[in-house]
Amino acid sequence: MPGIKKAVLLFLCLVFLFALSGGNVLPAQAATIDVQVDGVRLASDVPPVMEKGRVLVPLRAIFEALGAEVRWDEKTQKVTGRKGTSTVELVIGRYTAHVNGKPVALDMPGKILDGRTLVPLRFIGESLGAKVDWNETKRTVIIVTGSGSAGSRSAPAPSKRITIKDSMGRTVSVPCPPQRIVEVNGDVAELICAFGDADKIVGASSYTLQDKFYAGRLKKAQDVGKSFTPSVEKILALKPDVVFGYGNFLKPEIVAQLQRAGIPVVFLDCYKIKTMAQDIRTLGTILNRRKEAEAYIAYIEKYRKLFAERTKKIPLNKRPLVYLEQYTDYTLSGPGSGGAELLDGIGARNIGAGLRAPYPKISSEWLVAQNPQVIIKACSTSVPSGYGENADAMKKKRTEMMRRSGWNKITAVQQGKVYMLSSEIFTGPRAIVGMAYMAKWLYPQLFRDVNPEAIHKEMLKKFHGIELKGAYVYPEK
Repeated sequence: MPGIKKAVLLFLCLVFLFALSGGNVLPAQAATIDVQVDGVRLASDVPPVMEKGRVLVPLRAIFEALGAEVRWDEKTQKVTGRKGTSTVELVIGRYTAHVNGKPVALDMPGKILDGRTLVPLRFIGESLGAKVDWNETKRTVIIVTGSGSAGSRSAPAPSKRITIKDSMGRTVSVPCPPQRIVEVNGDVAELICAFGDADKIVGASSYTLQDKFYAGRLKKAQDVGKSFTPSVEKILALKPDVVFGYGNFLKPEIVAQLQRAGIPVVFLDCYKIKTMAQDIRTLGTILNRRKEAEAYIAYIEKYRKLFAERTKKIPLNKRPLVYLEQYTDYTLSGPGSGGAELLDGIGARNIGAGLRAPYPKISSEWLVAQNPQVIIKACSTSVPSGYGENADAMKKKRTEMMRRSGWNKITAVQQGKVYMLSSEIFTGPRAIVGMAYMAKWLYPQLFRDVNPEAIHKEMLKKFHGIELKGAYVYPEK
């Protein structure tokens, strides 16, 4: 009997502990996060916590470990830290901090947890001049201050640096050529591969790594997350020489964190046909691949000029009225978008030309009233197409679109001139292939000697050394 009572008591204790854990049985150290400052573990009575990929630590412990003076104002809940000429100020719960009086956006504010004040570790460390890295395997934050040991520092960046102007007009100093590249812009990744530098990409967006076009080619690349909201921790852990991103889409706070860590961020569009040559030339300069860049430019310019020359004298009233739908349903290709530039380049009339936004949302009623003669749909990952894919998803999407409410009144639908176009050739380094298809759809007689599939096949063989396979449009004619 005593033995049974003990067993029952033990069982009840286990049930109680299980309930406290929320029903999850986890190894004791699974969520443990360590912080090391110059090789010494951060001592604190409250362990670090991670929220939304950001590490928060006790306020006084981290400031003192970094050799900074710290002041806490209970009334305003304001933290002020000073080290040398650097002053850091933040208010608990606010997403804007100040470094030497200048506002800095935070993606994770300080907070009070169980009566203890916690602050974002990376922001504090970098604002006070320290280098902060994250070791995912060991779940350890490694901080190196000016007095840290040489052995804990990352390898030195290439000594030669050049200054370039990116697609946003920003002047950026970059290593030339970079040996470790992180890309969160798939169009740049494609060009890097075309130039023969795929092995230098150590980090890539989830989108790029999931694309069959890159299968077996980015062997060193680790996933750093989504293109517009990548993980700063993962990028910094890779110690890149440069990060390439989309200027209009990469979050400013992410850019700020990378720059504070001393990593140059370069915005290159590489998806707009009007500025494509300049973007490619800039990338070639950074990679020290000028010869390869000029060869690529010469190829696409040959066809871009061909399309422009043949259509420039077509009267406006003879040009087909086109609705080019972006990846999201009922999103138009307005002025300033890559899609609008493609339509201009093949002599089409864009129903969105008179609008002000590059990607405006429209209603079905508005579209029916415009009555486009041709409809082209850009297919994203939600409509699988491109390298290694078949046309089934595009065929299904086309059928669904032609059955949209009221669309039976549209001339393009009545005449079957509704076309699906893979994102791989819609905008980007191979946009010239997409333009070739669109030119033939709009002006079959004018471009009867142009073979889009042959152009695509030649591009892949010439610049990537691979054969053409997959479905990129539907229907072809």
